[in-house]
Amino acid sequence: MVGMIWTIQLVHYPLFADVGPDSYVAFQAEHVDRIGPFLLVPWLLEGLTLLGVLWLAFFGHRRDLRMPAIVGAVAMAVVLVISGFWSAPAHGDLADGFDQSVHDRLMTANLVRSIAWTVCGVAATWVLVRVWPARDEDAS
Repeated sequence: MVGMIWTIQLVHYPLFADVGPDSYVAFQAEHVDRIGPFLLVPWLLEGLTLLGVLWLAFFGHRRDLRMPAIVGAVAMAVVLVISGFWSAPAHGDLADGFDQSVHDRLMTANLVRSIAWTVCGVAATWVLVRVWPARDEDAS
């Protein structure tokens, strides 16, 4: 998700301003129709993985995972709040045509969301480092 969200932030969303008024409404509708199914599986996997890590950290025997689990959960909450309260409504507002102030709001909200996804990626890497089996260098 980290690479995907930064691609959207740095490549896809900035191009919204260049589509042109004659084709913008169709472009925005097509974006909304395509992006949802495209993101469904990665978001679902991210959420299920986070739930698993939280379970291990608080109900399993992996207390060492509590901090990265909390960091990941807070970052995911930020992503969900930004998505629900700023990004989705901005796309709804843009459905009627391009509006620079709405686009600016979308870009700002998505920057915060991109940073939050990056924090999720850092937390996931932190968990992976903690759970990855250590190799015994002397065994070889």
